[in-house]
Amino acid sequence: MGMFSWIAQNSDRSIIISYFASRRRPCRTVYMWDNLGRRWEEPAYEGYGIFGGKDYYVLLAEMNRDYEEDVDDEVKRIDGINMEGNSETLHPNLTDCPQWTWRNECPSSCPNQGGLIQFTFRY
Repeated sequence: MGMFSWIAQNSDRSIIISYFASRRRPCRTVYMWDNLGRRWEEPAYEGYGIFGGKDYYVLLAEMNRDYEEDVDDEVKRIDGINMEGNSETLHPNLTDCPQWTWRNECPSSCPNQGGLIQFTFRY
């Protein structure tokens, strides 16, 4: 399972991955929203796309396709990853605010990888 990092859609701030959190850059509670108004709350995002026990890519797939009950989450996750770039796709929203109205916008990836500070070495 890879690590995923995003920018909160309400604040344009990095969603800090708990492993990289510090006093200067603490974790904030993150909320994932679907188009039906449901919300998943994650107090310490670990970087694997799981918010409040729900996988971002599974939710993306479920928002865009009906599945039989026996389809497992790994199949849905792969479908969701493959759907992400499609302009017709409904996208979960990621915020650091507990009040939000869903809109169909794909959250941006975090260029800092969720708080990982990149060092420049000078010789």
